[in-house]
Amino acid sequence: MQLPALSFSLIAGEETLTGESLSDLLKARAAELRAQGVREGQVVLVPDRPACDLAILALALNRIGAGIFPYRADLTEAERQVLTEMTGAEWSWEAHAQRPMPLGPQAHSSSPYPSTPVALLIRTSGSGGQPKIAMHGPSGVIAAARLSNAALEADDGTTWLCCLRLSHIAGAAIVYRAAVSGARLVLHDGFDAEAVAADLVRHQVTHLSLVPPMLARLLELGANPAASLRCALVGGQALSPELAQRASAAGWPIQVSYGLTETCALIALAEPADPDRFLPLPGVELMAPACPKAAPIALRTPSLMLGYANPKRQPGVGLDRGWLKIADLGCLEPAGWLHLFGRADDVCAIGGTNVSLRKVTHRLAAASGVIEAEVVALPDPVWGARLIGVYSGALDEEGLARWCERELAGPERPRAFIRLEGLPRLDSGKVDRQRITQIAQRLLGH
Repeated sequence: MQLPALSFSLIAGEETLTGESLSDLLKARAAELRAQGVREGQVVLVPDRPACDLAILALALNRIGAGIFPYRADLTEAERQVLTEMTGAEWSWEAHAQRPMPLGPQAHSSSPYPSTPVALLIRTSGSGGQPKIAMHGPSGVIAAARLSNAALEADDGTTWLCCLRLSHIAGAAIVYRAAVSGARLVLHDGFDAEAVAADLVRHQVTHLSLVPPMLARLLELGANPAASLRCALVGGQALSPELAQRASAAGWPIQVSYGLTETCALIALAEPADPDRFLPLPGVELMAPACPKAAPIALRTPSLMLGYANPKRQPGVGLDRGWLKIADLGCLEPAGWLHLFGRADDVCAIGGTNVSLRKVTHRLAAASGVIEAEVVALPDPVWGARLIGVYSGALDEEGLARWCERELAGPERPRAFIRLEGLPRLDSGKVDRQRITQIAQRLLGH
């Protein structure tokens, strides 16, 4: 299934490709790829910088029925080889030569697999464990774009600004949303707060997508939302109530998003006043207990992945009869609203009391003098676990400990604090919880 041929505009730096000129470029690139040997059903590995090149390749490959696997441009050759082996990719795009290079004899095989073509492969962020690679079919990618556009009221009068890496689903999804609706797309090669603030005004941007640390940086910069901005979509990790309130007070039109790499991004929206209560998009089916009881949820949606990648790219891996079971804890209201409580591994037992790391993290982030915070749990021989508060900000460790004594119940109080200049991040912009845990283990002797 090909993307609809709409008048779509692409802006990257000082380069602008609009309407017929962009359509002609995509036709020419698709013809070149065919002539160079890329065929329907095959997959091409493509670095995510420059973002404009990747976006053009994604849309050109769609025209010939081939798939794209965007990867972080600074991966080593050994890391790229692992991706090739995991996915059976046939080609690798060489930016300096502006052509695809075969990754082995499979590139020239006369009978390409799989039976179900793949349009987009994306690594999961790895924030909750070992990264995997989700395979999306062309119909799922288009369904995701249409569902998101309808929910966000994005159409051919929309201007998106994308400052998220296209090797992550939140960034890649914006390219398809813009292409499906015929919108304008302003592409950045990564996040720079000052550049984003300037281009919001310069290009009269209506729609923007961020992760919470990016929103926090824009607020620290004192950036005001452009008058044209109708939607600042914030997702990728939990949005703390404190940050949501600050952004809303500054006039940012926040919409809180919930989605997964496996669902081709957005599947539910929340208001900043209640950032853990989500309304699923039409067509999204959820299995979860009735509130207030919470349990790991399962879901299916027209935008659900074909399955996790495997060398033969066979569908179904990681799915149970079309349903995806995930570690996020949630419950459903009678009217269908979804309440999220973090991941199952975000809850730990301390002295017989279940404590939500997500809840304590949000509380710490609200303390005066704290810019951002993350709470991790380390084993404790007596209590089962003890909490460690890792944060950045002007408040010192003793001051934060005193604040916790006043504001938090006994089991919720971190027993040690580590102040950093900034929290380590994944390349998606999310906080790297695994690395933070390793820092805590190293500094505290675990």
